[in-house]
Amino acid sequence: MNSRRLCTLLALIALAVAPVSVRANQARRARARSSPAAAGAACDRRCLLQVLFEYTEALTDNDVSKLAVAPTIRVTSNGTVTTLGKGEVWGTGRRLPYRQSYVDPITGAAVFYGVVTNAISSTRPGARAEPPGTPVKWWFYVVRLKVQAHKITEVEEVSYERPAGGFGVDASVLTLPDRIFDTVLPLSERASRPELFDIADKYFDAVSQKLNYRQVPWHPECQRIELGVFTVNGERSPGSCGGEFQIPSVKWNVSNRRAYIADVERGLVLAIGNFMTPPEYPNNNGSVVFELFKVQDGLIRQIHAFFRGNGQLHSGWGDGPGS
Repeated sequence: MNSRRLCTLLALIALAVAPVSVRANQARRARARSSPAAAGAACDRRCLLQVLFEYTEALTDNDVSKLAVAPTIRVTSNGTVTTLGKGEVWGTGRRLPYRQSYVDPITGAAVFYGVVTNAISSTRPGARAEPPGTPVKWWFYVVRLKVQAHKITEVEEVSYERPAGGFGVDASVLTLPDRIFDTVLPLSERASRPELFDIADKYFDAVSQKLNYRQVPWHPECQRIELGVFTVNGERSPGSCGGEFQIPSVKWNVSNRRAYIADVERGLVLAIGNFMTPPEYPNNNGSVVFELFKVQDGLIRQIHAFFRGNGQLHSGWGDGPGS
């Protein structure tokens, strides 16, 4: 058999076998998806985002019946144990104009930063608005979910309605979040999971004045935003992200530290700490704070903090002071 005829024969055999191979692979993938092992697999990134979507829909609809929850679910609102759907922000006619989501399949954590309001003027039939004359409310809102076996096992909500003259921007002005937190970093600019958690812990040590601020890896572009307010590099607070710690009173004892999310691809780490008022500075307002860090080239480029502007002494979670 000459070489030309041999090549033709081999090509025909390949064409005949390929569809069988493809079908076999498809069948194996289908069996894997339907197997008990796959059904009990960890909730991946897409799964966690879908859980967050269902949770925010439940808040919008004031209906938790569609949520997949564990029988042992534990829920807190502003540090107080409550039942699902009974926190401060829940009720008829809610919308969430400002939305940010962060997830970690390794820890099963899903965190949502947002704004919740009952300000709805729609005349569309079926619109779920509150009765006329109901006071308009705007809340800063953050929630942490823990997901195990595709069911919500923990809910930690923190909400804050800014009083007149209180700390924070007018929540109604927050619409689109800074997309720096969505940006995927090149491989050369990424930090590992342990490095991300270590950076957050170093920041908390600097806040507690247990570590010199120059030992924290700061990016030259670093900004810190608290409830929409730039609390560094500003007219009233001219210090940089690190330089502000030159002021002795910029001190809180950060206890009950809990790290939940490390997103290596995007350079994100999210941790929660209780910023407890130190005895030497009794006017420092203490509170449980959700801290989101953008880390690029191993340096803190941006910090986004959500908390109750009027303070929250206990988290309702963890051990030790501030728990």
